[in-house]
Amino acid sequence: MKVSGDGGHDDRARQLLCEMLRLFYANNWLSGTGGGICGFDAEHRLLVAPTGVHKETLRPGDFFVIDPASGDVLQPADEERLRPSECAGVFCTVIGSRDAGAVMHSHALDAVLAADLGDEWLTVRGFEMLKGIPGVISSDEHRVPIVENTPREAELVHGVEQALADVRFSETHAVLVRDHGAYIWGKDIWETKKHAEVYHWLFEAVRVRRS
Repeated sequence: MKVSGDGGHDDRARQLLCEMLRLFYANNWLSGTGGGICGFDAEHRLLVAPTGVHKETLRPGDFFVIDPASGDVLQPADEERLRPSECAGVFCTVIGSRDAGAVMHSHALDAVLAADLGDEWLTVRGFEMLKGIPGVISSDEHRVPIVENTPREAELVHGVEQALADVRFSETHAVLVRDHGAYIWGKDIWETKKHAEVYHWLFEAVRVRRS
């Protein structure tokens, strides 16, 4: 990634992303410095959390501004020691494929175990909570694609691209990564929060029901 540009930043979206990371950490979705988040600010600049740090401790100045089309860093974090999230490539893929306004990456145990219940996808049906996903009702058979894990996060991009291009998954707002976790998105930061709560509830419910 190239780095260019400097200057100040509007803290409102950054503060909201920090709040979401603290909430997701409290839900055990971001343990051990894992996971991440991105979202657009008021100027439609993509803010991406750094890698390898405790996400619940992040401050507004810790985010990178990244070009979602190229993946280039347009503005670095305030601290030179920080590096952009390993998830950035997948975040940009989801944004480009689904016009998402924010994406979160979860390492939740329920997401990992839910992926064990399918080959190419996890089937979810019969739960009222499905209505929390746009265009889906409880009687639908909702399919969440499962992609195979890779040694490095950036190498997941191809598998995620293929899943999002598959018409069988046109209604999904999540991708499961086997033995790893999930990527979940929405039209903005708040909808991503809602979808994260809905999908994590569904992952747990499907797992418990099938046990």
